[in-house]
Amino acid sequence: MTDTLTSPAWAQPHTDLTGSTVVVVGGAGGVGEGVVRALLAAGATVVATSRSAGRLDEFARRIDDPQLHVRELDLLDPALTEEASTLATEFGGLHGVVISVADWGRQGRKPLLELSDPEWEDQLRQNQTTVFRAYRAFVPLLGSDGMILQLNGLSADLPFPMAAAVAAGSAATKSLTRTLAVELDGQGPRIYELILGFVRTRPRQLAGVDDPNWIPATDVGVHIAEVAAGTSPLAGHTVHYFTDQASGPSAG
Repeated sequence: MTDTLTSPAWAQPHTDLTGSTVVVVGGAGGVGEGVVRALLAAGATVVATSRSAGRLDEFARRIDDPQLHVRELDLLDPALTEEASTLATEFGGLHGVVISVADWGRQGRKPLLELSDPEWEDQLRQNQTTVFRAYRAFVPLLGSDGMILQLNGLSADLPFPMAAAVAAGSAATKSLTRTLAVELDGQGPRIYELILGFVRTRPRQLAGVDDPNWIPATDVGVHIAEVAAGTSPLAGHTVHYFTDQASGPSAG
């Protein structure tokens, strides 16, 4: 399984996040786990969040790293801003936030015109409102040397038949991120959007779904660690693409 961390050929030789705290929202998920592992390997203190206490407990036991902390966090909680501020106070400030959230909903794969109003509205809340609220809560807590990065999929740019609401959320949050970066215009943390191709994750492997040509989740994390440290050659660009394991990340 994709549990070990090896440096990809494109990686920078030294990424040091010692003394930095990074929150990974959705860190106990498949891609989130790879990000957490890479950030820990770079020396960061990592706060992985999830809406599920049980998932967090299992995650913390499995990772077993003293620099890892887990916290329950729901991006739709009315008290999110206060909870984010409490996190920043607890850890003496935050250097970065990674948003790794996506919800396919309970409707399954369904043509766009067959979605009911409640199904559509639920997808809006879970995949668009969550990202907006994360930005509103965390951006004011980050300094100009900090960063906030949203993970997204290729459905941000491509048609996604039978999952139109998911694709709509991807496209909308890509636009949201780019707009936020322009509005801040350097007067706040660095803002990033990372659009991914197929990623190898532990849950997929446990389900028997895997391809050695897919991007290891830890490689995604290596790139994010470099962005957080400011050592990535792409650090000056808002939109990044990572769709091919061999080529590595590129600017959008």
